[in-house]
Parts: sequence; structure tokens; C-alpha cells
Amino acid sequence: MIKKTPKYFLFYMLMLTGCFQNENLTDSQVVIDSDELELQLIEYTDIELFTYFNDSLVTNGLSSFMLGHHEDNFRGKIHAEPYLQFGVSSGTKIDDEATLDSTVLVLFYETYHYDTLPGFDISVYELTEELEANDDGNIFSFQQFGHAAQPMVTVPSRILPHKDSLTITLSPSFGNDLFGLGKDNDGPFESTENLEALFRGLMLTTADNSPLVSFSEESYVGFYYRIPSDLDEGAKTLRLPVNLGNEKFTHLRVDRGSEFFSSPSPYENIAREDAQGAVMADILMGASIRIELPNIHELLELADDYYITTASLRLPLKPNTYDRYFNTPVTAINSSIVDKKNLPIQQMGSTSLTSWDEQFQEKTFYEIPVKDFIDYKLSKGINNQDALWISVPSSTSTLQASGLLFSNISGEQKIKIDITYLPLN
Repeated sequence: MIKKTPKYFLFYMLMLTGCFQNENLTDSQVVIDSDELELQLIEYTDIELFTYFNDSLVTNGLSSFMLGHHEDNFRGKIHAEPYLQFGVSSGTKIDDEATLDSTVLVLFYETYHYDTLPGFDISVYELTEELEANDDGNIFSFQQFGHAAQPMVTVPSRILPHKDSLTITLSPSFGNDLFGLGKDNDGPFESTENLEALFRGLMLTTADNSPLVSFSEESYVGFYYRIPSDLDEGAKTLRLPVNLGNEKFTHLRVDRGSEFFSSPSPYENIAREDAQGAVMADILMGASIRIELPNIHELLELADDYYITTASLRLPLKPNTYDRYFNTPVTAINSSIVDKKNLPIQQMGSTSLTSWDEQFQEKTFYEIPVKDFIDYKLSKGINNQDALWISVPSSTSTLQASGLLFSNISGEQKIKIDITYLPLN
């Protein structure tokens, strides 16, 4: 009968002994405590890692949209263009005597990504084609819809941190035409359906010198007008918000060429040996990580006599690919099990950033519990091709804009699995 050992003692022993680096699980380190409980500690580095790029990113289900551009040496280039439809509260009608002062597009900031200091131009195009989702209700980031050949307006802009929004004055002819029709019975402001029959929406784009910014679906097209006979003589506003429109999505143009990946193809497992020893997980780049245990028989040999009590995967972030300002690592990553085609089989959970070292960038890493994955692999036998899958969590509010690049850093900080065994008898 195995005697129970206090948790604090096991932790103490692990801290003293560390782990033994091996290739074939031979001569693994053995620790015997005062109760004659034998622990076998293994540092398992015989794992294979791949980066997998997926082009099918759904962006119409988010409550925000992105605009702008970003590029760097390790992730490549990203250019974001939102396609927006607008809606109206039912039964809205404009007084016949109303006169329009101006028509504006108000974009409420949600998140800034990377450098927001440079000034840049924004071009606004009117859509000529309705935004349509597929049978599953999805619009993907690679899709585009028809818009006018020339912009309605192009205006100089700058992100100002003390303001909550960016405002663009739209074409007077566009505003006057739509506002005039809004005075008619059953006009465009009577319902969202009526509005979209006449105004399909807007597409926004910038040059390559712009920052990457997320905006809230509370953003709107606003008509500022007056009614001369109104006693208070105050300005009135009619708002057409994005969140009342039927569709919106962000079109992404992505170039993954970088110092680690040279024009990588999507839907292929790219070995870390072909990416200068690095692997990437990133929502905007469509990147996830596949981790395989090619020599699972080595672990099976021990499974007859020992029981795995803990197993943790360490993924160190590659130095000089992150900081707290322009590329802060996401606070958590997801792990799951996938088959040989990278189709999901089982979710394993989410793991928070374990250690943060911005100054020296030597000890920033995630430590992911993988005991369930190893138990799963041992139960399937040596010919099973299922793998561990690491990804950045998706969000219903915004796209994550932090690329995670993992690699070996030193003899101590490297990609590995630390395993602790207990004897079965």
C-alpha cells in the first residue's frame, strides 16, 4: 500500500532535484523520500512542433471592427478594412421643415493596437453590394463586397488619446439626398430594411502608414439638423448605429512573410525547424500550434510500472518579439486535442501567462497542464496521430492583436514537458 506524502514535501523534493534531460527516457532521475515513496522525474524534450495557418477567420460575429495597418519583422503585414451596414430605430421620420447642417461618421475607439502616433488618411467608400453571410451565418475575413470606385471622402486623421472617438464629415450630397428622402412617408428612416434598400453601407480604408485600431459597434452615421420653427432652436441628431444594421465585418489582407516565415502556405503544418526554431499562435494571422509526441512508445514503457501524477508543457516566448506597449502577450492561451487533419476532438482548457519578464525577456513563458493529453495518447497506442493544439482564445468583442512566438531560449528555458511518475506498486 502506498503511503500518502504531504504535498509540501513533494514540492520541496521537486525543487531540490529539478528534472533530468533525456532523449530515450533511460536513467531518469529517481527520488525516494522518508516514507520510501519513489518519484521518477523526467524532462521530456522529444516533441515536434508545427505552425498551422488558417485563412478562414470569421469576423462578422464580433461586436467590434478593425481599421488600419501594422507590420513588423516577426509576424508580417496586416491591413484591416471594415465593411459596415447601419440601422435605425423603427418609425423614425424627419420633420418636413428640417434643414440639415452636416452628416458625420462617428467611430468610437475600443482598442488601440501598436503605434498610434502617426497621422494618416481615411477613405470612405459607399457600398454598392449588400453584405451577405453564408448558410452558416458567417462572413470571412478574406471576403470583399462591391463599393464605389471613388471614395466619398478622404480625410486626414490622428488618434487622440484624450478623445473617445474619431469623427469624419461625410459628403454633403450624400447627406442631403438621404436626409431629404427621410422626410417621405415610409422613407429610409422608417425601418432598417427601408434604409438598406437605399443605403447599403460604407467601407473604410487607410494607407500603410496608419495604426491598427478597433472600433465599437456603437459607432454611427449621424445627421445633425435644425427645425426653424422649433422654439428652443437647438440642433437635433438622427443616429444610424452600426449595431442596428444587419451585418458588419472586417476584411483582412495578410502577408505572413517575415524573418521566421517566408511566404508560408495556409493549411500546412510548418515544422519549427523550417521557421528558425520558432512556432506562432495568433488570431489575426490565423496561426495555431500543433504539438506531436512522435515516440510515445518511450512513455508507454514506463506506463506499465509507473503512474503519471503531473505533466506540464513549458512554452517560452522568444525574446525581442514582445513588450508591454506594442505587442503585449495575451493573458491566456487555449489547449485542445486535434486529429491528424487538425480537426478538434476534445477541449482541454485555458492557461494564463505563468511568468512575465519584460526587462531581460528570459523567463516569460506559459506552463500548460498536459497530463490529460498524455493519458489520452497512452490510451490510444503508438500509432495514434492525434496531437495537442495551442491557440489564442477568440473573443466576441475584438480580435486579439498579439502574436505569440515560442522557441528555445537557453538550456533552462526551452520547450519541454516535465513529467512526474509514481510507482504502481
